[in-house]
Amino acid sequence: MTTSIPNQTRLFGMDLSQWPMQWRAAGAMLLGLPALRGLTPPVRVDLLRADGGRSFWDVAHGRAQPAAPGAGAALLAVELPRDQVLDRQFTLPRLTPADVARAVRLEVDAATPFDPEQTVFGYAATPAGDTLRIDVAMASRAHVERRLQSVATVGDDSTAAPEVWVLPSTPFSADFRPIVMQGFGEGERRRVAARGRNLRLALLALALLLLLAIAFTPTLQSRLRAIQAQKAFDGLQTQVAPQVALRESLTKQSERLKSVGDIASHQMAWLPVLNMLTRAVPDGAWLNSLRIEGNKVVINGNGDDAAALVQRLASQPGVRDVRLLSPATRAGGALKEVFNIEMNLDPKTYALARPRGAP
Repeated sequence: MTTSIPNQTRLFGMDLSQWPMQWRAAGAMLLGLPALRGLTPPVRVDLLRADGGRSFWDVAHGRAQPAAPGAGAALLAVELPRDQVLDRQFTLPRLTPADVARAVRLEVDAATPFDPEQTVFGYAATPAGDTLRIDVAMASRAHVERRLQSVATVGDDSTAAPEVWVLPSTPFSADFRPIVMQGFGEGERRRVAARGRNLRLALLALALLLLLAIAFTPTLQSRLRAIQAQKAFDGLQTQVAPQVALRESLTKQSERLKSVGDIASHQMAWLPVLNMLTRAVPDGAWLNSLRIEGNKVVINGNGDDAAALVQRLASQPGVRDVRLLSPATRAGGALKEVFNIEMNLDPKTYALARPRGAP
């Protein structure tokens, strides 16, 4: 019985162990774009030629450009004569640097005539449309070490190990890419280039932060002023809160008083109304009922002459629109007429709340 152990590096069908390599490949592809190539500074290399001469090169992104002698500190590289190397050339599609390296390794393992432990190789990848032209150089480690020993006393005082270059057949072309043999001093050049690139990225990030600070400073100042103004307003509201509460209380009291005044101005006072009726109704008449609804008064009673009573009531101050609600009647042999009279009273004269100076 076999037990299968699940792959802990896979998630939803993706191999998480490949992510670091993929991120590095994506970063190398971005840094190789024309707009971002300037972030990687060129590294000065002092090349000891196979013919005994010296030349200086600025190397970046695998390309080498001629440089002026003595223009700055330089790393050391040694040219390996082409008669000591075997070269091959083939074409690959546009792959990531890691995939290209694996493809070159398989080609070298299949084509090298040397013992695998004694095989030294390097390659240069040159874009050609949608493909890559791969120039591979293979040599024996013993030949390379003898070449390094022969120039050991010629180089500068640097303690860094020299690189080993194989120059293509047209070294001075516009797209000159030397073949750098792997496993020697090329790592130091990559570290120098990485330090320079990191420094430039840090300076670029600092410049972007400064630009953002300059762009957002007015906004931040406006926000701070708004916050200070809001705090001052809140403090002022706290200080005037008792006065505001008192004002609201006074406003509510005023509204209540106004409501009471409106009610009182339309509500008739009983005593003035009774006084007016007492004076207007003659001695031979009497009232059976009295009803006051707002400024309207309805009286019912008996009297000698209802029409004369209507006229007397109409002549009273503050009384208007006096009329009989129904014709006056005299039932059977009664001596008095039964009347039902309606009248409107002036609030200025008879209301509970009368204007100052009213009777």
